[in-house]
Amino acid sequence: MEINLLFFFTVFPAILLFGIAKSGLGGSIALISIPLMTVAMPLTQALGIILPILIFSDFIATYKYRKEFDLSTLKLMVPFAGLGIIIGSLTFSYFSEDLLKFIVGLMGFLFAGHYFFFKKNKEEKSPKNSLKGSICSTIAGFTSFCVHAGGTPTSIYMLPLRMKKEIYVGTRIIFFTFVNLIKLPLYINLSMTNLETFKQSLILFPVALLGILVGYQLLKIIEEKLFYNILYSLILITSTKLLYDFLL
Repeated sequence: MEINLLFFFTVFPAILLFGIAKSGLGGSIALISIPLMTVAMPLTQALGIILPILIFSDFIATYKYRKEFDLSTLKLMVPFAGLGIIIGSLTFSYFSEDLLKFIVGLMGFLFAGHYFFFKKNKEEKSPKNSLKGSICSTIAGFTSFCVHAGGTPTSIYMLPLRMKKEIYVGTRIIFFTFVNLIKLPLYINLSMTNLETFKQSLILFPVALLGILVGYQLLKIIEEKLFYNILYSLILITSTKLLYDFLL
């Protein structure tokens, strides 16, 4: 792994964004991370390097939020995410990165656009819905396996529930801890994560740790209403960027 100027301006910011996302401050901000990394390396290498970093970050974040999560939501989401991961592993070679990013971008754009332009009572809580939760979780598992982009489908189900800020973050973090651990043996089986990429993950993990610390500090000072508005805004911005890139 050659650390040159291109690597510094693409891979380092990508890892930093993943770290900030892992703190709970909006998983959608990391949507740009994989495209950034592919400027300096092949997609499969980028995916293989990121996965152990995500798992290390998950363990740190899970410990912090170990008492703040919604168990019933996890019981619904984790099994269906596992199904999506298996589907992703079996069909990975049939989907291009651009198509997957378009799908994620379209979902996020419609979801956030509805919130900002059509939803009158933005603080109204939606009831838990097993059908919506299972569909979103399956898509989240699938897109997470293929491009580490399960955040938007997850948000589409979880954000309207309007959980307490800490419960939302803790539930989301624990959910992705399970998702990434399920992905690991499949990545190893496909040779996407190997000894060489694992060494590169260890070298880059301190950058993610810095991102986590930055995210935690930001989370402390953001009030709950602003927190949700930021998350929806990040989804709208990143989704619009994905659609723009696809249509060019």
